[in-house]
Amino acid sequence: MSRLKEAVFAETEKVFTAFVSWGIGILIMVAYCLFIYWLNQSFGKYVMVMGAMLFLAVAFFFIDLWWGYHKVKEISE
Repeated sequence: MSRLKEAVFAETEKVFTAFVSWGIGILIMVAYCLFIYWLNQSFGKYVMVMGAMLFLAVAFFFIDLWWGYHKVKEISE
């Protein structure tokens, strides 16, 4: 019974992590859309395009850091 309990907790943790990651992704996408809309309304199309590229560059930088951390963590374990 203990192995079943451990397996259920392990799967629950995976599902929780997936939902949290999905939720954070949705929030980032909404923030991106609001940021782009605000830039377009306030400054115009050229600043909007530059802001969009900067936002995506920063977002992908942090995604790459997170991905690299997990890959190094897997290798070291």
